[in-house]
Amino acid sequence: MSEKKIEIGDEVVVRGEVVWIDEDGVPRVRFPRAQMPIRISATVFEGVSKPPKPTKPKVRVKPVEGLLPA
Repeated sequence: MSEKKIEIGDEVVVRGEVVWIDEDGVPRVRFPRAQMPIRISATVFEGVSKPPKPTKPKVRVKPVEGLLPA
């Protein structure tokens, strides 16, 4: 994948995870491949979503004939 050309003044949209909220109510957000979380005012968020809940794997056991004595 080639790098997109970014210039000063461009608007960007990034996805991050809120890792904690400071005592004054400002969230700290961790971004992929960033060294540390940064403080960002919640007023600049355009949208907030909950991460999807992990699904439990469905385990199906298919009986195998001939293994159990009759």
